[in-house]
Amino acid sequence: MPRTYRRASDASRPRFAPALAAACLLACLSQALPSSAQEGGAVRPVPPEAAVFPPRPPAQSYEVVSVRLSVDVSGQRARVLLSQTVRNTGGGILELDCLVPLPLDGAVGGLTLVADGKELAGQIYPRAEAQRIYEEIVSRLRDPALLEFAGHGLFRARAFPVAKGAEATLDLSMEYLLPKDGGRVDLDFPLAGSLTQGRTVGRQEITVRIRGASVGALFSPQEGVGVSREGELATAELVLEKAPPLPSFQLHYQESPGPMGGMLLSHKPEKGEDGYFLFLAEPPARAEGPEPAKTVVFALDRSGSMTGAKFKQAQAALAYVLERLGPEDSFSLVDFATNVSVWRPELELMSPEARKEAAAYVRSLRSGGGTNIEGAIAAALGQELGDKPAYLILLTDGEPTEGVTDEFKLAEAAKKADRGRGVRIFAFGVGDGVNARLLSRLSGGSSGQSAFVAPREDIEDKVSAFFNKLTSPALVKPVLDTGIATNRLIPASLPDLFQGSQLAVAGRYPSGGKAVMKLSGRSGGEGRTFEYPADFASGPVANGGQIALLWAQRRAGQIIEEIDLAARPEPNPELVDELVGLSRRYGIMTPYTSFLAAEAQALGDGGELSRRAAANLRQLDEVKGADANWQREAGAELAASPAPLAAPKPAAEQAREMAARARLDAYAQESKLVPPTVIDGRAFFLKGGRLIEGSLSETDVEALAPVKRFGPEYFELSRRLAPSQMAYLTQAVPVAFSLDGRNYLVGTE
Repeated sequence: MPRTYRRASDASRPRFAPALAAACLLACLSQALPSSAQEGGAVRPVPPEAAVFPPRPPAQSYEVVSVRLSVDVSGQRARVLLSQTVRNTGGGILELDCLVPLPLDGAVGGLTLVADGKELAGQIYPRAEAQRIYEEIVSRLRDPALLEFAGHGLFRARAFPVAKGAEATLDLSMEYLLPKDGGRVDLDFPLAGSLTQGRTVGRQEITVRIRGASVGALFSPQEGVGVSREGELATAELVLEKAPPLPSFQLHYQESPGPMGGMLLSHKPEKGEDGYFLFLAEPPARAEGPEPAKTVVFALDRSGSMTGAKFKQAQAALAYVLERLGPEDSFSLVDFATNVSVWRPELELMSPEARKEAAAYVRSLRSGGGTNIEGAIAAALGQELGDKPAYLILLTDGEPTEGVTDEFKLAEAAKKADRGRGVRIFAFGVGDGVNARLLSRLSGGSSGQSAFVAPREDIEDKVSAFFNKLTSPALVKPVLDTGIATNRLIPASLPDLFQGSQLAVAGRYPSGGKAVMKLSGRSGGEGRTFEYPADFASGPVANGGQIALLWAQRRAGQIIEEIDLAARPEPNPELVDELVGLSRRYGIMTPYTSFLAAEAQALGDGGELSRRAAANLRQLDEVKGADANWQREAGAELAASPAPLAAPKPAAEQAREMAARARLDAYAQESKLVPPTVIDGRAFFLKGGRLIEGSLSETDVEALAPVKRFGPEYFELSRRLAPSQMAYLTQAVPVAFSLDGRNYLVGTE
């Protein structure tokens, strides 16, 4: 069974990596500075005619022990400390000279570079001079990777020695103003330099602290970032162990003094093509005043297959929910096997007595019999649920065997029983015997959510973690008016928004311009509308390709779900073609298009690619078992990307994710897949020893004249590329790409 594969390097698998402003990074070069450039312990500018660089010395042996980035932000001002520790593993003294690209000319203050407590003197160069120095070094040392630092100012410092077997720490501290667009503040701090390039970093730690009462919506494209809030302090944290170096770290936040923060990111790549946008809304982490009331109905499967440990866990999960319902919440209990039982004929308002009696009832339940899901949903939704936000939590481990068993008819029956009230269904499938597609159909039809509990996974942990998100509804049945013409919004039907969570909407638009976005819904039993002045970009923005990539990831997940729920003998050919196109252009490797990553797979024959994808998509006919569950989770993950920022995940959940990634890596190696390289939202596939942009075919590439590396045209291209696109020129193999309507093949030397 093909699995979704993500390249191990975070550089090639950003969920969303907008670099809307240049920032500072540390680049240490294993080279000796010419003595003519040094004077009195400082480095002074070198005139072009005097810039002579020696050949690169032999590669020096060292390992990168750690990279630590700490950023404190107040308003727009950021105080930064970047600390990198290396260990000399070679046979002699290691000497490193440093080039430090700077954010923007004149924007940096208080810059200090310290090696093991000793400050390194140096010189700041303006951007034009920095560009010349980079090009000179690249042409002399023939190291194209250095071009990735071009386009910035430059701080240059003298060498420092590291003794054999010793560790040394290099600290860069600085202050600078973060760029601001409207109310959105952007932090984009590049991290990967030649010190870490091509090496595994032992530990990477990133901590960003933002202080301010008006910090609203907050977003990072980096996978795995955890966010916590305490009073006026918001903290974002990321820890990676033994991983490739992060190319950069991005964080964006909106200064929103109102009760519902909102933030827009947009990008329109070129004329004639729709733009892409991401809109985020976030209520305060804690609601002011009493917690909004809600109604929760819990439907528990007590069929014979639930007997044993998992039924006890399910009972504990239900007890957890009961314990955390508030005094204004209403609830009901439904349990089902062959027959269906309702604890009480009407909803109960939570009270100490009701909580005690409900808990006793749950403990008294015994498992045995068939699985009547249709009867359980009919009983749960047949009650008068009132006008509070209502949620049905369904927990089952099996396929329906009683009542209506056809998944299409069962989903239709659930919609009919809802009677247009908009009850959200959250379905948990326990083990591998559940009909995964049925649960996806039930939850998706109500703007709810489905999740699957593995055989050895704790049901209580899964349900309790989910229910913690439902404790405080902030905006129920939300509707977004973008203020301009948009299309292909994802999700099409918005989920409820809870305190401490985010709403993320991605979409496309034909024409940019200023607009007023409106987010409406019900809050505290009343209708509310929040307005956000917005400016949809009318042209490309720096690193805007990542905004397009984000939309494409979500659209791929949406297509997979559409094909899955249609359950046709043959997948819709238009949807298949679109899925293949998304995989080629953006490098989104789904379980059904991963074959594109095989080097022997030609990109030219679109019809053949779609036929192969359609054959793979027939695997969606699997509705039971571990693979069936996994397919639905993989599609849902794509459709929800990027995951809204949340509190750091428990250690057990992080361990499971790491194990899953290890399995995916093993699958890729066994299948000899070379994952695409994604640069600024564009996918490049390794074919015949060349990286080819997915929109080009091998025939297109054969017709191109190579651009010689380190020649005049090569450097001219480097000056036309945005910093986020510079990696087009820095790969180890020839690269074919399009730029401003022309195609280029940048060859080897």
